[in-house]
Amino acid sequence: MLLVVAAVWGNVLLPLKMYPVLVNVAMLAVFSYSLAAPPSMVERFARMREPNLPDVAIAYTRRVTQIWCAFFVVNGAIAFVTAMWASDAIWSIYTGVVSYLLMGLLFGIEFLFRLRFKRRHHV
Repeated sequence: MLLVVAAVWGNVLLPLKMYPVLVNVAMLAVFSYSLAAPPSMVERFARMREPNLPDVAIAYTRRVTQIWCAFFVVNGAIAFVTAMWASDAIWSIYTGVVSYLLMGLLFGIEFLFRLRFKRRHHV
């Protein structure tokens, strides 16, 4: 809401263009905090389906949480750069399409690795 007020007050789009940056910062904060104060975010998701995770799976979910943190850093940085210095069209394409495709790609790759991990470790 504050971003909308700033955009209207200043008659500029930049505050609204910062919304995807702030979302990535928030997600990074939540996922990073879960690394400092376990269980990790991905472990929490995994335990919804499998309450009794073996130690090897806990280590795996921690690593996946770290990968998501790296994704949020890179994605947020690109969203920031496009908001500040790219055209509105480039910003819209990246934050409205490309970032979601990259997120889906990361999720899909992790899903395939998870299947392989489960087969290897009989989880």
